[in-house]
Amino acid sequence: MPTKRQIIDDIFILATRFGRTDDSRLDETYIGFKIEQIRVAKIIEEYNYTGVIDQNWLVDFGTLPLYPVNFADDPNITHCSCDIMKFKLPVPIMNLTALGEGNLDLGLKVISACGSKQYTYYPLERWRMIPSGHVRSLFNYYSRFGQYGYVNNNTKFLRFMGVPETTEGLTVKNTLPVLSGSIKPGVSYTVNGPSVTYNSVVYINGQTFTGVLGVTTFTGTAEVNYTNFQAPMTEDDNYPVSAHMARLIVLEFMTKELMVEEKQIADVQNDSADDAKK
Repeated sequence: MPTKRQIIDDIFILATRFGRTDDSRLDETYIGFKIEQIRVAKIIEEYNYTGVIDQNWLVDFGTLPLYPVNFADDPNITHCSCDIMKFKLPVPIMNLTALGEGNLDLGLKVISACGSKQYTYYPLERWRMIPSGHVRSLFNYYSRFGQYGYVNNNTKFLRFMGVPETTEGLTVKNTLPVLSGSIKPGVSYTVNGPSVTYNSVVYINGQTFTGVLGVTTFTGTAEVNYTNFQAPMTEDDNYPVSAHMARLIVLEFMTKELMVEEKQIADVQNDSADDAKK
């Protein structure tokens, strides 16, 4: 999968080549913002055409906590029973639907922490209409309003995966060990094991340290993990698009934002069959 940094760099290289900018005239923050917008538009376009959710679009948010609320979600209303749980997603989720299948929220997947149960979208306003003996009463449901949602049973943690509307400020679950050479500035890490040495300081089991600019390596026999296994998504991480969609994003930015004719842009697709025709 490409990174957002690679997409930004492609745009800078092409923009400079066609005389649309130099490093002082095209703002990198603006490019990143437009990339997020174009990504959403291209996902909707491809999904509407194929009806398939590309697994490259999905981000694993890990397990998130849920909190008990009454059905009114208002502590001042005491006659509603506390039989549902509330959650908050780290970012808004794209609304991808399949009306033929009746699922109005295919952009989000919700399962139990151990993976034994699946939660299906069902509108909150219909939950109370399900008779106790009806087949629907046997299933687990969630309903979502933007970043906030509810589930119809008392569970403390659920695992969420989805197609985010944006990756800006997104923090994802990452339980894999961090390799020496991958330390990022400003990010907190926890030592799990005897000790490690980072930036000339020794840290023992359970201690945390924060990455500093220019120091990416550590030494020692311990394993290093993201603190609380929470990792900020940066421009150097895999961006939730396929390589093909990354190319389409670059083309869209160049042709729509910088008004470069598509036929002027060099073919950067790694396609031997296509190249053989030239």
